[in-house]
Amino acid sequence: MCRTLTPLSIVLATFILLVPTVRAQPTLGDQETRIHYSLYYENYKNENYRDAVNNLVWILYNAPGFSRNSDVNFRRAIETFQALADAEEDEAAKRAWLDSALVHFDRVIPVLSELEADFDPFIWIRNRGRFIQTNINELADRRSDMIASYRGAYEMDSKRIDPYYLDVIISDLYQLGDIGGALDFLRELKDRRGDEDSIDGLIRKYFVVIPPDEQIAFLEEQYEAEPDNAELVTQLFELYQQEAYREKMLALADKVLTLEPTAATLRLLTRMYVEDGDNDRAIATFQQMQAIPDIEIRSQDYYNLGLAYQDMEDFRQARDYFRSASDVDPDFEPAQIAIPNLYATAVASCGVADREQAAVFWIIADQYARIGDQDGVNRMATAFPTAEDIFYVADWSNGESAQVSYTCRGMTISGTTTVRQRR
Repeated sequence: MCRTLTPLSIVLATFILLVPTVRAQPTLGDQETRIHYSLYYENYKNENYRDAVNNLVWILYNAPGFSRNSDVNFRRAIETFQALADAEEDEAAKRAWLDSALVHFDRVIPVLSELEADFDPFIWIRNRGRFIQTNINELADRRSDMIASYRGAYEMDSKRIDPYYLDVIISDLYQLGDIGGALDFLRELKDRRGDEDSIDGLIRKYFVVIPPDEQIAFLEEQYEAEPDNAELVTQLFELYQQEAYREKMLALADKVLTLEPTAATLRLLTRMYVEDGDNDRAIATFQQMQAIPDIEIRSQDYYNLGLAYQDMEDFRQARDYFRSASDVDPDFEPAQIAIPNLYATAVASCGVADREQAAVFWIIADQYARIGDQDGVNRMATAFPTAEDIFYVADWSNGESAQVSYTCRGMTISGTTTVRQRR
């Protein structure tokens, strides 16, 4: 009469039986094998796993491929051990059943390979990792084995393994602080499966948690191999936006502009060219952005062009763009202050030829007052016409209205204002 094995005794039995005592595959007349198989299968089929386990273990060590010369007995064994572990309340007993399953995960490939059985090693390597992951609370100390299994499946067939398991591998590298290892793995994935949307998404996912310097090094390496890859160029360009990489970003600008730049990229370049005083390129880049279908030109975009034209002393164009910026967003403060500043710049450039031209400072002061800039008003007040100037101009009378018109480089500053003398 057979003694019922406890979980711990199963583990001991499986380790003892790991010595090479496996019998040759039984013939159809092998009655003992048939009896053990029939007894375990009947209980297994009825989910009487505890009653099935003794005969199942006997089959695994004495006739593992019976009766189809396949991995079916091993698959049933893993299901049995998992079910027995799930039914246990005692943690030690639960762990014993799980360890028993792992013993057979380690046996299946060498045993069935020797028998030349019909099975898929890739599935077994991958499923070993999945088994540990499913039971990670009890098998926390086997986490490295889980990753090794997923890596093993990847090495066996990198095209076949699902991105989910690749995600687990990269996540583990990142959690261990092995950023270099994570980037090396991402490089490899890019080479092997970079044309897949899911893999591309995986690479993007981990870029956001990898330090910028490491990301840049990775992308620069990819860029050398694919200099005309628009998406790659754009990614690299966006990373270069940090101040430390400004020169690299500008060096890459021509490449960006010849590909298919986004509105955001063109917007950024326009601003940078304005900041660098490269006004012709700023204007050309802005026009390229305008040509994008359904583009939304923002207040900042018009404002940037206004600055470019102001720097070129094309004051009329500058004012037109500043006004467009305010039209798009009346609350956009830089455009509000830009026009009186533009007027002050124009007057400083063209100068004041006589008393009447000095009246332009009243108009500029009015502009500053309109936006609540008292400092601007005070600055202009120091250049107002003097009491003597007001006395000699027939149409002026202190505190009364006056018409003013001043032209500089094609831009006219005009309007009705109040006569007041210099402070």
